[in-house]
Amino acid sequence: MNLTALVWAALAITAAGSLSAYLLSVRRIYLVRSDRRHLAGQERLALVAVQLADGELPEADLTEADVELVAELLARYSRQLTGAARFNIADFFECHGLVGREVSHLSDRRSWRRARAAFLLGDMSSPQALDPLLAALDDPSREVRSAAARSLGLLGSGQAVEPLVHALVERRVPRAIGGQALLSLGSEALGPLRPLVLHAEPDVRAAAVELVGLLGDPGDARLLTGRLRDSAAEVRAKAARALGRLGAEETTAELREALRDRIGFVRANAAVALGLVGDRASASALLEMARSDEFDPAQAAARALSRLYPELLWSAARDRTSGPHLAEAADLTAAAR
Repeated sequence: MNLTALVWAALAITAAGSLSAYLLSVRRIYLVRSDRRHLAGQERLALVAVQLADGELPEADLTEADVELVAELLARYSRQLTGAARFNIADFFECHGLVGREVSHLSDRRSWRRARAAFLLGDMSSPQALDPLLAALDDPSREVRSAAARSLGLLGSGQAVEPLVHALVERRVPRAIGGQALLSLGSEALGPLRPLVLHAEPDVRAAAVELVGLLGDPGDARLLTGRLRDSAAEVRAKAARALGRLGAEETTAELREALRDRIGFVRANAAVALGLVGDRASASALLEMARSDEFDPAQAAARALSRLYPELLWSAARDRTSGPHLAEAADLTAAAR
């Protein structure tokens, strides 16, 4: 009796395994065919998507399924297009109610659905999504906030600058995503960013100074030079680095003064900036810093000297009492030649 039961159990297990294998095989065939139909549909409608991006109306009426496929194609194109094409893409999504659909999904109880909607709205390029996405920066879910930040960067509106800066400073969005969103705004961000350089909160000032240094031009040097005397060390350091990026030669006297800042990482950033600007007049001050300052400022000064005055660097490095930073910078400079 026990043997018979074991035999039947073995047969049942075998049958169940065979059924599972069969069902998996059927599902795999279904998914492969579904993917093929999806790709074939996109190939069929690629020309229609291009026509719509160019502002032309397609000759044939689109079915509901066709609209979804064209929407996928246009969302992909919108990440690479600018100007009128993005307006045309936005018109398509608005006219077919797709913007409104995804905006409504921002209120869904499921965080993954809200995050997906926030992500898709950026690719739809519609200004109608701006206010809902700004509100989504306060969503309880970090994934939703991150998707909203990314999409706000794609929409290209200066209205998003200050909310994005605050979300970045308050760590409501990851630094990489918030920073990239602001950089994606490009020159549109500069107008709203410049007043934030004087904001009451030092963290906001620091973020704004860094972004102006990345997006601005030498005309912003005067605004940033004043931040070399900011009460917050982080702001002073970022101002020095930003002036170096902008190549602001007229600020070299202020940057040389910053070499005497009481905070080490501010001195280090001032040294880096002088190297980037190409101020050979600061060579003697940088040499002294490289010999006697603490690790980070001394290392930064030695490397700045290697850019400005390599002959002086090599001469000083021969003196073994000059310290390790000059010797290291001299070796790196020689190896690069």
